[in-house]
Amino acid sequence: MKKHFINLLGLLMLAIFCWSCGGSSESESSSNQEENTSREENMAEDEPENPQQAMQQAMKEIEKAVEETGMGKVEPVDFRTLKDLLPESVAGIDRSSSEGEKSGAMGIKVSKAEARYDEDGKRIDITITDMGSMSAGGMGGMFSAGWLMAEIDRESDKEYERTTTYDGHKAYEKYNYDRQRGEISLMVAGRFLINVEGVKISMDDIKEALEEIDLDELESMKDEGKE
Repeated sequence: MKKHFINLLGLLMLAIFCWSCGGSSESESSSNQEENTSREENMAEDEPENPQQAMQQAMKEIEKAVEETGMGKVEPVDFRTLKDLLPESVAGIDRSSSEGEKSGAMGIKVSKAEARYDEDGKRIDITITDMGSMSAGGMGGMFSAGWLMAEIDRESDKEYERTTTYDGHKAYEKYNYDRQRGEISLMVAGRFLINVEGVKISMDDIKEALEEIDLDELESMKDEGKE
């Protein structure tokens, strides 16, 4: 079903491209034109009449695939609940702003909360995303965190990048020593994606920020909103 869903996304783009290209080349022979005309008449009843109809038809197919995978049967946690998990301060830096939202398209719903902490050029950004509908179909990692399906271990004099485990959850971390810029991400309960990014700050401080998030509380919400 995952492959079918991805194919439908591709078909949506293909439909737009095909309809934008128009008909056959003007240099075709009359016999080819007659053959094409006959073929087009036979297919006319099944094909949309314009690009907009083609897109709408593809979107309906995607929505149907979403429903069949069970992806549409999970209501994401209220972003206000996720905002409550964002700490007031991290690594000695007070929170300067926070925001949250819930969004959805083609039957797929997600919610997220974000916070920024900055002081004297140092900055940390924390994002907590409930993959909601996508978590039910196992698609969250595929579209939002490709590292979940990979093993990465790369290092140089300037930076490193690797997949690892943090508190029992698969995680990904990357850090550039020269730029003092890095990030760490992890997925909790196959549903909640946490990302912490830092600029002009050490990886130890980035990890300290992650430690301020109550992962057990997120784990306890893994079945919330499921039908």
